[in-house]
Amino acid sequence: MNQHKQDTTIGGYFKAAKILFGAFILGVINFGIVIAVLFFLKVLPLVEFAPELMIYFIAGSIIFFLLMTYLGSLFFNKKITKVKNSQDFAKKLSAYREGKLIQAVTLEAAALLAMVFTMLNTHIIFVVIAGLSLLQMIRVFPKKAEMIEVLELSYSDQQKLNNPEYDLR
Repeated sequence: MNQHKQDTTIGGYFKAAKILFGAFILGVINFGIVIAVLFFLKVLPLVEFAPELMIYFIAGSIIFFLLMTYLGSLFFNKKITKVKNSQDFAKKLSAYREGKLIQAVTLEAAALLAMVFTMLNTHIIFVVIAGLSLLQMIRVFPKKAEMIEVLELSYSDQQKLNNPEYDLR
């Protein structure tokens, strides 16, 4: 089987999705490990802020997390709504993947901002927000059952989805 054919099959689709989403999730985890090492080496916090400013960082981080969660879901739902009634199976899968990538990117942004705030002022709330973002990233990981439900796939399309050799071209 040549590489191009593998990239256009259902099996290739899910392999690529796992790699992409895994990279987003592992990127956050790796950054967290770096922060933990820096913390235990007593390098963190990088700067000292006046305690009265901390509430603004906390509020900003929470608002950014909520905003990114909302925007990721909003864009995902818009992508799905556009293709839900389409008969083009490949187009539906493409929109699903694009929507999921947008969700992952927005959640990763929230996690990274919280982690940068952790580096600046080691408050535990930033670790919690980064953890919540990571958990959300794991929760929105692409799943066949969700694809069937949100894309309202026909029985025929469900059979295609369960055939790793099905060619999407």
